[in-house]
Amino acid sequence: MRVFQRIREAKPPRLYVVADGPKSTEEDEACKAVRKIFERKVDWDCQVEKVYSSTNLGLAKRVQTGLDHVFSKEKKAIILEDDTLPDTSFFGFCDELLEKYEDDHRISHISGCNFQPRASNPDHSYCFCSIYSIWGWATWARSWNYFDLGMKDWKDQEKDNFLDHWFHSRRHKKGMRKMFDLHCNNKDPWTWDYQWVYSCLRNGGLSIMPSSNLVSNIGIGPEGTNTYTAKAVKMFPDKLGKVVKPLKHPQIHRDLGFEKRYYSMEKPPILLSLKNYLKNIVRINS
Repeated sequence: MRVFQRIREAKPPRLYVVADGPKSTEEDEACKAVRKIFERKVDWDCQVEKVYSSTNLGLAKRVQTGLDHVFSKEKKAIILEDDTLPDTSFFGFCDELLEKYEDDHRISHISGCNFQPRASNPDHSYCFCSIYSIWGWATWARSWNYFDLGMKDWKDQEKDNFLDHWFHSRRHKKGMRKMFDLHCNNKDPWTWDYQWVYSCLRNGGLSIMPSSNLVSNIGIGPEGTNTYTAKAVKMFPDKLGKVVKPLKHPQIHRDLGFEKRYYSMEKPPILLSLKNYLKNIVRINS
């Protein structure tokens, strides 16, 4: 309900509700209850389109098929999952930049979550970088059209050159190579975000990163499906910032200084959380 309340405050004129089917009969009632929130509580002038699956497709295929549907009808969209809580300024930030860069193919993605806002330049409202956050984001149909869940052309990629260009440390390059190799032609994909990052970077696209953290995850804990931890985390990152209008626009260039500061500020708890997230998904789908 907290995420829905933020959507209600933003009052979008069109809302696509993408929902997977239940994994079991025990989950059937919970799925119906979540769908009813959007079916009954949208109390503003809004065209609601229900993109429901009667069977459980799994995270990767549901995101793919759901966004395929959205972008068959829309040129641009803001995407929130049910556990991603945005600050109210997130919507206006995305709206303005989706419009501003709609025809600029150098830009592929707009992030909402910034794990390291202290790495940002306070003189600008955002920067351009190779860091893609998918906890609250926005993009264009022109970018999504490149998406390939199977990453078929990764096997033919000049991998060393690609990794050297986009990633900084030996550890980071090794980790991304491992994940790209894992997802290339995976017949049973369990996630979609590495494939999305690859499709954007393969086409030379940059991500917009806000100077403040605009989205936090509120679904990390024992009841989390894709963000399981033994102990509940109230909100991660633990603070929501906001952007102030008018936006202060930077020149379009990849901000390597921001990327280096961002990665240098990463601490073991963040890396551990991400590793636990990946291990849990593998365990669930094994």
